[in-house]
Amino acid sequence: MHSFSFYISALLVALFTSGIHAQQKAPAASTFYLDQTETQFSLSLANDSADVYIYFASPAYSWVAVGFGASMENSLMLVMYANARGDNITISPRLSTGHTEPSFSPAIKIDVLNGTGIYDDLYVLRAVCHACRVWPNGFLETSSAAAPMLFAFGPGTAKQSDDRNAPLRRHVRYGTFSMDLTAATSGDASVPEAEPQLRGAVIQGMKKDRDGKDLAHAILGCVALFVLWPINVVLAGFFRNIKLHVGASVAILVFLVLSYGLGIATSSQYNRSKSYHSPHQILAFVALFPTLLLAVLPAKKLAALSPRIPKLHTPLTTLTFTLLVLSGGLGLRLSMSPNPLILAYVAVTLFVAAFTTFILLCVRRRGSAYARATTRRRLGEEDEADMGMARWGVRKKLSGSSSDGSWEAGGVGGPYGHERSTSQGSFVMGRGTMPGPQYLMNMHPGVPVYVNGQK
Repeated sequence: MHSFSFYISALLVALFTSGIHAQQKAPAASTFYLDQTETQFSLSLANDSADVYIYFASPAYSWVAVGFGASMENSLMLVMYANARGDNITISPRLSTGHTEPSFSPAIKIDVLNGTGIYDDLYVLRAVCHACRVWPNGFLETSSAAAPMLFAFGPGTAKQSDDRNAPLRRHVRYGTFSMDLTAATSGDASVPEAEPQLRGAVIQGMKKDRDGKDLAHAILGCVALFVLWPINVVLAGFFRNIKLHVGASVAILVFLVLSYGLGIATSSQYNRSKSYHSPHQILAFVALFPTLLLAVLPAKKLAALSPRIPKLHTPLTTLTFTLLVLSGGLGLRLSMSPNPLILAYVAVTLFVAAFTTFILLCVRRRGSAYARATTRRRLGEEDEADMGMARWGVRKKLSGSSSDGSWEAGGVGGPYGHERSTSQGSFVMGRGTMPGPQYLMNMHPGVPVYVNGQK
């Protein structure tokens, strides 16, 4: 009986002691928790250390990030994405100097602890960030009860890389919150545990994001190349009014100028395009030269310098289209667009190229409608001056001084001249070197034919 009581007492003491020990080991922490995505970010700070103990869990988007600061400018961000094999995560501490893609900072040291990895499609980070309370142009104010923080989610497409400075696509959602760092500071800090609830944090909001400039840059370029360009080829080949072709060319140029401007504005937002050394950007700038020539060579003063200049229009058009299309495809790669979109771009490019090539072959065989009309006008003027055969018809001449009141049709007499007498005078029909319409009329069945006044 006494031994039984002893065991019960020992068990109660052990449970009580373990409870006290667990309470003592639980670190002081503040926790941010977002219900929509089940994202948790917890901090624990020590009084006598500059280290920051971190627990972070979030769905496995292409990348996820949490940052210290009120905005991207001058913030310290911890970015996570899957490693190259897809069985763990790559943690990348980055600094941001503005509303641009943050850059990896090797000065920020992070020790990744056990329990870090990808579990049930969740990125889980357990780590200690050494000397993370101060960074260039920023710091963590441990005495603040509402320290500003921010978070962001990349797109849902897969991303796997071991490179801690790997390029990132623009986030699709982002938001801000505040944390009570006084509640997260204690004398014995350690990595917080999973805690799906807010504690010492206030959510300030989450927003959807869309890169309007990048999207408009792509749309304007595609409209210029795949809509206006083939229409302009048809207008140049089959319409006599050259103003339609000129107007469509101006519209294409306007769309391209706007696309270039938006592309330049977008380039400053990403590390991979800030220096303008990507193949997409280089080829786009090379394409400016033939585009400029297409715009200025049709000028009359330049075209009159040499008969070869107008002949450059078609090869320059083909070269410009090819350079711009290749640049667009490389732009999709630069923006890390998904493969289905790239394949769709290739398919549309091949269709438009085949269509325009067919139209150009037809025009080459027949000549453009404008060129044919111009040639006919030129030849017509020469025929009128030299041969007198520009048009067929009856030329009338009224002889007002004739005493017998005769009316003549034709011109000078000849072997085909025919005369019909009436009570009022005589009619002379078809008196030319060739039989005219009047002669054919006289040959109509039932119409008498008069030759030298006799039937």
